[in-house]
Amino acid sequence: DNGADAALLDALKEQTEQLARLVELQERAIDRLSGNGKAGVGTIPRVGVFVDSANVELARDRTRGGRPIDWGLVLDRVTEGRRLVRAIAYSPVHDDPGVSRETQRFVEPFLGKGFKIVTKPLKRFADGSIKANVDIELALDVITMADRLDVAVLASGDGDFQHLVEVLQSRGIRVEVAGLGQSVAGNLKRAADHYIELDFAQKKK
Repeated sequence: DNGADAALLDALKEQTEQLARLVELQERAIDRLSGNGKAGVGTIPRVGVFVDSANVELARDRTRGGRPIDWGLVLDRVTEGRRLVRAIAYSPVHDDPGVSRETQRFVEPFLGKGFKIVTKPLKRFADGSIKANVDIELALDVITMADRLDVAVLASGDGDFQHLVEVLQSRGIRVEVAGLGQSVAGNLKRAADHYIELDFAQKKK
């Protein structure tokens, strides 16, 4: 319900802020010892790519005739001229362990495309509703890797990620949001340093 979602979002924001402060302190200590820092002029930017797969794939179903996205092409585009640190797709999967992971709709598009796939089983509630929210896993991974990134590419249309974008930007990281048209929340698009429209990677039927 709305109350539970709001409580979860508040908890996510608090965890994100705490982790950001912790990582910042760790990074400062490492910089003092090693002299390392963010990429300077003439160095190759380090990029991490993080995909909220259910959000984007469901948006794809609703837009432009449901044409599939070539995630290998997306990865090539957003990493051009950059050094890829990690590309991760966060994918809800069926709660029945007997269902093959490789055949599931939020996993299959990323197989063999250069992505690590992080899965989370669907949760079924007494009222018959189904939910699988991977926002916390995605946010925690981005914050944990922040000291190794100059650019973070977030593929999602979920406006709840605005705070994560702002936390990363406060630490000097360029944040690019990728999504499909009207499915991307306006506040998320405005918060980003750059917006990437994913229709370039949709396959022709």
